[in-house]
Amino acid sequence: MPPVERSERELLESIIGEAGDRGHARPGEGLAIETRRLLLRAPTAADAAVIAELADNPRVAQNLLGMPHPYRIGDALAWIAEPAPANGQKHLVCVRARDAAPVPIGAVTLDHRRGARLPTLGCWLGEAFWGRGYSTEACHAVIDYAFLHQGHERLSFHCRVTNAAGRRVIEKCGFQWAGQELQASVFHGTVVAVDRFQIDRRTWESLRRWEPLRFVEDDGDAAWPLQGGRRPAEV
Repeated sequence: MPPVERSERELLESIIGEAGDRGHARPGEGLAIETRRLLLRAPTAADAAVIAELADNPRVAQNLLGMPHPYRIGDALAWIAEPAPANGQKHLVCVRARDAAPVPIGAVTLDHRRGARLPTLGCWLGEAFWGRGYSTEACHAVIDYAFLHQGHERLSFHCRVTNAAGRRVIEKCGFQWAGQELQASVFHGTVVAVDRFQIDRRTWESLRRWEPLRFVEDDGDAAWPLQGGRRPAEV
């Protein structure tokens, strides 16, 4: 049965209600990243049902090489349980809601595992949240953190050749086309054609115009802009 389409408002209200019933998931150890509209934080087991609801959609899975379909709570729990990659990133993307806890809408990662030659950026959102610039905003934050704080010199992004929306997002982030290859797709059960994109530090420095990042402590009380790749000496 195809997923029932729900508006962004309906999905937000549903998720906010469920979060209130089970208790809002804490950001977890370390820092979260705050942008103009979003909070990027570590996923927890309390987020599994929401992640599964957002991801269990063939229109989401068909463009992601490693996402299974159907996508169940067990899949979400397995992903949450995976440790963040060394010198990488793994965030739940949450939109800040007025008078409510930030609402999960998808995920963004920077992964240097699975034999990748370069740290690879990945992002997906629930369909109800497409077309609002959230993907671009989340990717900007991860790219900034990768260059400023993690010391990376070059990042990559892999996008199915049929994924025009993904290509637009990554080109707005300054990535440049670097070739094409075949990669295995869990959803399709075969290999699919993929465009490769890359951005290096010099290009990022020349193009960056978006707002500075803000870190938010686990308790939500302290925040500051990210400057020069280091936390301030005192908070």
